[in-house]
Amino acid sequence: MSGYPYKSFHELSVEEIDWQRWQKLVNTVANLFAAPAAFVTQASNKGIEVLVASELPTTHYSPGGAADMDENVYCHYVVQNNLPLYVKNAEQHPEWHSNPEYTEDNYVSYLGYPIFWPDGTSFGTLCVMDTQTSDYADQLVNTLELMSEVLNSDLAHLYTESQLRVESRIDPLTGILNRRGFEEAYEQYRRLSQRLGRKAKLCFIDLDDFKKVNDNLGHEMGDKLLQIFAQALTEVTRSTDLVCRWGGDEFVVLFNGDKEINSKQLIARINEFVQQGYPAHTIGFSSGVVALDLNQDNTLERVLIEADKAMYQQKLLLK
Repeated sequence: MSGYPYKSFHELSVEEIDWQRWQKLVNTVANLFAAPAAFVTQASNKGIEVLVASELPTTHYSPGGAADMDENVYCHYVVQNNLPLYVKNAEQHPEWHSNPEYTEDNYVSYLGYPIFWPDGTSFGTLCVMDTQTSDYADQLVNTLELMSEVLNSDLAHLYTESQLRVESRIDPLTGILNRRGFEEAYEQYRRLSQRLGRKAKLCFIDLDDFKKVNDNLGHEMGDKLLQIFAQALTEVTRSTDLVCRWGGDEFVVLFNGDKEINSKQLIARINEFVQQGYPAHTIGFSSGVVALDLNQDNTLERVLIEADKAMYQQKLLLK
């Protein structure tokens, strides 16, 4: 059975989620729409998996059940397109005539909203199904969207970035994580990613000829450039990525997820923000990026060594 890259929540002990509250929400959805079935699903390594199902005798699917990637089910569309889907009557839409939810279980109506990980990638869906043709009012549809936001908020609590925003873990000059804060954040992220089967990339950055800036323009200008560079890194990364001033003119970024990182595009975007903050100066830098398999014992020390090697190789190529 083929599926998505994330581990199933049913295989994990995810204590951060209030499962009782999710169950109440799904039951409320079914009652609100007067529908025979409502679900929270996850795009897991099993496929589209039912995490929570409405507690009604007309609800045909139970938690743990899954439809693999080869099955033409409604939720695949929502997850793969990151868009809501409203099918009022599947009989009128030939693309759903091979959907077993319609052909076998007679769920002719479907309304589903995507649920997102904090980095914007698809987690799954909140959906409601009916065996009768539906024509929900806009206000009712909007209510389901609002309920999906509740689940998004709960998933955000899986990330403890806000707990790291204390003075001892923040670099006072740039306002981003310092080395200690990043080390703690990395370990938390690594443990969570091992549980969820998530991927990441780490980028080690070294500013070019920064000593000359201090020597020729003074330390005050050097500090300003460090602040501008840190701000630029924050601007070009996502809120769930970790940005750190490792020390001096060295920075580290942990990119959450398996998103491809184009070094040239990254350099261009950073310099675009730098030019806005200080038009008279372009900051050159070298960077090394390594992909992390967080199921392995990737200590931060080991990863930084690999990233430093990658950065050195980049410098050789640019000479």
